[in-house]
Amino acid sequence: YKRQLWRCPLDYRISIVGLFIGFLIGLTGMGGGSLLAPIMILIFRVPPVWAVGTDLAYSTVTKALGSIIHFRQKSVNFKVALWLACGSVPATVLSVTLVQYIRKHYGDAVNGVIIHAIGFTLLLVAVLLVLKPFIMRYLDRKNAETRKQELMDGTAVIKQPSRWEKYYRPLATALVGAFVGFLVGLTSVGSGTLIIVSMAFLFPRLTSRELVGTDVFQAFMLLAAGAITYFVSGTINWTLVGLLLIGSLPGVYMGSKLSKFIPDQYMRPVLATVLAISGWKLI
Repeated sequence: YKRQLWRCPLDYRISIVGLFIGFLIGLTGMGGGSLLAPIMILIFRVPPVWAVGTDLAYSTVTKALGSIIHFRQKSVNFKVALWLACGSVPATVLSVTLVQYIRKHYGDAVNGVIIHAIGFTLLLVAVLLVLKPFIMRYLDRKNAETRKQELMDGTAVIKQPSRWEKYYRPLATALVGAFVGFLVGLTSVGSGTLIIVSMAFLFPRLTSRELVGTDVFQAFMLLAAGAITYFVSGTINWTLVGLLLIGSLPGVYMGSKLSKFIPDQYMRPVLATVLAISGWKLI
């Protein structure tokens, strides 16, 4: 069955899915990419291990293009991105290696593991999508109050880095990267939403542009690590990747152009609902 599926010429519907996913990514900035693996599994009946590997390869290309844009805009904090990558890259390779080990020794049992992991991760991402605006507003208010107090006390310039900032925060950042990297290697879902919310807590002084730019760059590194490991294992369908990219690249452009006309507070709950339903169906 699997051999026949991957030898079959894939039709135009794959590119339409790519257009839809790309449009959502351009429109919302995050969350849309989480739908790709569930759509491939639920609608096109792609075996989960192939869906995840193909999704990682596709997402690596899109994040590479996004990283170039953010480099030019100087919106990447390389120190934070590298701290995250210290955890996320080895954890991604570890989780993909674990998937391939289960696939080799236990066969189709790996598909059940991946499906349930994707389902639970989608539910987590859906919850964070709903909570993210409230979390970000709270952190913005707290950060503004802290800066105001520092200016009043005259400590804004002379303040030395605390022990937390110097030692423990880099370790916490790497651990967050490791957790997200392991999930992404297993499911290909959730890197953007989980990392941005975590960075907002750990680095409250980063601007929204820096949060997004840093997330895109570190996501490229962890996705590339996962894609390379899946490639070595031979579980990426490059025809599928190409068809998805044909649709998604114009989709991202159109979504980005229309994002200023469609308020985010309307799109985010709809997307979260779709992710939650998809996650529930997979569980």
